[in-house]
Amino acid sequence: MACRGEYQWDGAMGLAEARKYIAWLHKKQNDPGCWPDYVTGLPGRAATLRQLDLVYPRLGRYAASYIRISNIYPFLIKYGYEHHTDLIEWAAAILKTTADRVRGSFVGTMDSHDFVVISRRTELDGILEAARVLFAKKARSLYSPEDRRRGVIISFKSAGGGSVRVGLMGLVCASAAEKPPVSRADFLPYLAGLCSRMEKAEKV
Repeated sequence: MACRGEYQWDGAMGLAEARKYIAWLHKKQNDPGCWPDYVTGLPGRAATLRQLDLVYPRLGRYAASYIRISNIYPFLIKYGYEHHTDLIEWAAAILKTTADRVRGSFVGTMDSHDFVVISRRTELDGILEAARVLFAKKARSLYSPEDRRRGVIISFKSAGGGSVRVGLMGLVCASAAEKPPVSRADFLPYLAGLCSRMEKAEKV
């Protein structure tokens, strides 16, 4: 399922570089059936579920993280859909090239804006932090100077009368480095639920 060879990446992940990397993934795939997501070039849901199933009994030595592009819908509502595919490609390419620095790591996609990264426990936090920094930097370039300065693009009153402020896009990561209090079958919903709660907590 993994791609052979290494992609020569100079650390600059512009849109052209992201698309070039995804094209490289398509060419290097060993089994097209395992790499069905054409936009990202990553293993799709079925292949990612298999990897989560395999890693579950090995949690402790390995760790898994569910990653989502947060605040993307408010961005699309305000700025339009012109850069929607760009953002997905950036996120996928940044996660994959960052994880590929650690031998044996896996990156797959679960949905348009959701990804899974699996790596050695001691390496996962470093992969995620590097990816978050790179993606946030790229995402900021799409906002107006005023929104970048404020760090908030939408604010409104909730049904309960409270104030809700929605910030800039980023990568929200919910990780498990030990066996969670759920069965193997419930591992993915558990991680996805944690990610959703983390994303919701960002809106204050």
